[in-house]
This record gives sequence, C-alpha cells and structure tokens, in this order.
Amino acid sequence: MRSLTIALMGCLLAAATAGAQRRDTTIDRSGLPRDVAREATSLFNETAAVRTTERLEIDEGRIIEGDVAVLNGPVIIAGQVRGRVLAINSDVVLRPSARIDGDLLVVGGEVEGRHSAYVGGEIRIYRQSLQYTRNGDRIEPTRTVVSEETGWWQRWDRPRGRSGSRLFIASAGAYNRVEGLPVNVGPRLYHTDGWGSARLDAFAVLRTETSFSGADDDIGHDIRTELRIGRRGGLLLSGRAFNVVEPTEQWQLSDLEAGLSAFVLRRDYRDYWQRHGGEIGAGMFVRRDANVSVTYGNERWMSRSTESPWTIMRQGASWRPNPQFDQGRVHLVTSALRIDTRNDRDDPWAGWYVFADLEHGFARITEYAPRAEPTGLPVPGRIQYARGFVDLRRYNRVSPDAQLNMRLVTGGWLNGDPLPLQRRFSVDGPGALPGYDFRSTSSLGALTCTSSAFVPGSPGQCDRMALAQVEYRGDLHFDLFTNWHDDDYMRSHSTGVWVFFADAGRGWLVGLPSDSLTYGRTVLPPLSTFKTDIGVGLDFDVIGAYVAKAMTSPRQPANVFVRIKHRF
Repeated sequence: MRSLTIALMGCLLAAATAGAQRRDTTIDRSGLPRDVAREATSLFNETAAVRTTERLEIDEGRIIEGDVAVLNGPVIIAGQVRGRVLAINSDVVLRPSARIDGDLLVVGGEVEGRHSAYVGGEIRIYRQSLQYTRNGDRIEPTRTVVSEETGWWQRWDRPRGRSGSRLFIASAGAYNRVEGLPVNVGPRLYHTDGWGSARLDAFAVLRTETSFSGADDDIGHDIRTELRIGRRGGLLLSGRAFNVVEPTEQWQLSDLEAGLSAFVLRRDYRDYWQRHGGEIGAGMFVRRDANVSVTYGNERWMSRSTESPWTIMRQGASWRPNPQFDQGRVHLVTSALRIDTRNDRDDPWAGWYVFADLEHGFARITEYAPRAEPTGLPVPGRIQYARGFVDLRRYNRVSPDAQLNMRLVTGGWLNGDPLPLQRRFSVDGPGALPGYDFRSTSSLGALTCTSSAFVPGSPGQCDRMALAQVEYRGDLHFDLFTNWHDDDYMRSHSTGVWVFFADAGRGWLVGLPSDSLTYGRTVLPPLSTFKTDIGVGLDFDVIGAYVAKAMTSPRQPANVFVRIKHRF
C-alpha cells in the first residue's frame, strides 16, 4: 500500500507536539547562551572599520577593509567586506554579489541569501535577542537565565535575578495512540552563580487519553535535578525519578513529525512501553557543543496497550496495535557522547553532529512478549546484554548555493544475552527508508527482521542495523514567503531548495547462520543485500514534500511523504 505522510502546520498542532525532550536538538529560543552574549558584546566593543547602531547598507562595488559591527540594524550587503561581520538584534540580507571574507555572526536575527552570496568563514546564527545595557559607546550583556526547554505557553513567572521558579505547562512528547497527548505540569526551580548553575524540575505527567478517565488512575511523574559546576565547561551531575511512557525508534522522526502524523492521519510510526524508576549520572560538558556522561538506572519496564485518542482524519480506522514488550526489573549503565558543531541547529549546512551511547543492561525478565519466527520466545529469567548506537552526521557547503549532507546510523547487540524486544531495531518508514512502506509486507525480512509469522503491531526485531543517507541540496533561487521590500523585510520566510537523496540500509539477526536474516557476530551482511531507495523533493525550510522510490523492489509504487524541517 502506498504510504502518504502529510503534516498540517498550525499553531495548535505545533503546540500539541513540540514539547521539551531530553534529546531535543533545536536551538534554545528562551535565552541567549552566556558565552555567545559575551563573545558578541566583546566583538562589538572592539574597534571596527564600520560600527553602527542603525541600518547599514553596503552597495555593490563598495569594499570595506576590516570588520563590520551593527547593532539594531538591519544590514544589507551587496558589496565586499574584507573581514568579519557581526549583527546584533539585526536581520542580515545578502545580495548575490555580496562577499564576506571572514566570519558572519548573527545574534537575534535571521539571514537571507546566505546560499547565493559568498561567505569565506564560519556562519553562526542565534535567533535569541541579546539583552544589553549601554555604557557610552560600549555595550554589556544583561544577566539572563537560559532555559533548555520550551513549551506551548509562556511560563507563569519571569526570571528574577539569578534564582527563581517557573510554572511549566508543556507537552512531554509526541501525540500517540497510547497516551493521547502527554503533558508536563509542575514547577522548575533554578539558581545560577559564578560557579555554575543548579536546576530542579518536578513535573506531573498528565496523559489526555487515560489520566482523565474515571476508570483509570494513570498519572506519571518526571522529576529531574541537574548541577553544572563551571561556566564554559566543567562537571555535570544529574538525578531523575520517573514514571513515563517511552517511544521506540526516536532517531527516525522528530516528536513533532510523529505526533502530527498520529493526530492528523491516525498513523503512529512509533511503539511505546512504560518505564518506572530512577537514575543518577555524572559527566563533563564543554559549552553547548559537547558533553560526555555516565548514568546508572534502576527501573521497571512494563507494556502499554493501545487506546483510542481522537484524530482529525480517519476516525473510523483502527490504530495499529501497540506491540507487547518484555517486562521486568532492569539495571542500566549507560555511557553517552554528544558533539555538535553545526552552524545552525534549525537549518544546518556546515559542521558535525555526533551522538553515541553504550548501554549495559542487567535484568530479570518476568514476561517475554511474542516474537515472530525465527527469533522464538526465550525463557523468563536473568539476562545481561550490551547495546550500542551511533548517529553520525556531516553537513558540507560545496558551493554558495549547494550542500552535500551525509548521515550514518548504526546500532545493535554487542555481547551477552539477546536484546529485550524494546531495545531492538527496524529501518522501514519515512524516517529511514521512505521508499518502502511502513510495517507492510515489503518490510518483512531485512527491514524489520521478521518472517511471515504475525505479531500484533509488527515490532522491529533486528539485533543490529545499519543505515546510510546522503542528500544533495541546491537553491531554487525562489523565496516563497519573503517581502522583497527591504524596509518591510519579513522575519518568517523560507527559501526553496531542491533535494536529491539516496538511502541504503538493512537490519539483521545475530547467531548461527541459518537463513538470509541471520549472520555471525563478527559478520557484516553483504552490501548487495542492503535495501536502497532514491528520491527527490522540495524543501521550504519549514516543510518539505518528497517522492521516494524503492530500488530493490521495482514493482512497489513510489511513496509520497512530507517532512517537517529537514530529513536529518
């Protein structure tokens, strides 16, 4: 069956799903990072060839020898700057003839035309405004509290100095067929000082599908504490007590995309199980670019059943059953590494993103969930396992109006007993191999590691998987939403980009080779067995429409799908 993934953009739907998640990768919009504020004010206070606090226009043919610093612009550049450009609380418009030999740093603004102009150095864009005070011709950053999460609504209390509290009402994850919309409600306490910062979140998790039902008592909790010792880098200590519903395969689609698909089309691309317990952790961080951590958790895993939350379309259709998952008491030791050097986390076109974790599990499984052949059903008892996961992305600017981006995702069993069902993998669907239908007959075998045996919900059962994605992006030189009058320049605009992409991947089981799904623990399946697809699309920054065709299943029709923001 041809899959069609459509996302309807709107304030209500975005609010319903764009909640705060610990793996959220969007730029923080509630406060400018302090190190960036200091850097911007220091650059502005330096002697520059051109420094102004009002609109600046550099005409074509004009050459400025040195740096340019602008406060409260805007900045329109058609000529050449033989140095750096700093724009504070200013939008920057780059004409096709513009040339900046040095770096471009924009704080509290947007950049138009960066794909068609030439910028020789690094481009960094922070959309949060800089709060500052004037001291003659110098500026100093105002102390502000940086929040790492955003919710649907404004917080009840504004920051007052270096300590305070806020009341949060924010989505706790994607709209889904198990909880409806999970909502975090509760206070945040925070304190910042010269030595670092401390924070305590105490949230109740309200599930709109079950928490308000007279027959259910289904209210969770998520209590987190974090202590950061150091400002630009240092020690990170954390603790957490939780009763939450966890989704599988979070690396494929964002919460916004998964939630919109469920809320609008009644198609849920994730599966869910319940985690109840606590964890403690320690690590090191370097500004906002990198951190490494180790956590220990003691928790109970339980299955969740499918409910019947309301959707906009296809209300008469049945939800795909939520699979049953393995249940028991689990002790987890997890090491994680994150490195993020992307120039813009919302619209990256230069830099690296690396996320890797290593999970050691020690569990007493009291009930195993059904499995399809040839996996079989293990005997309940004590197990121990090791599981790894790596998400590696590289964004490359190959010309002023073109990008070549690459992504490699791999993970799976490393040693010990077989993985619990909720820690296994699949590589089908719009977030992995969009040319293949999600959980259909075409997904049997290398995409979900199942045979013809039916398991309700069709969970992914791969011990290991590998997926490579590559895309080439070129500017359409077409701006869908921009008002071209400079004095009325609109901040909410989206430049059209055409995208050509290709994907290759598969999953497999680990064991004694007996069929096309099973390979030895040190063996990589032949590349000829990997599933591949190719596709094209148009990306308008906020939303993109694509067509993908399966190459190893030529009779399967092409799939049309929509992605919010970019594919990766």
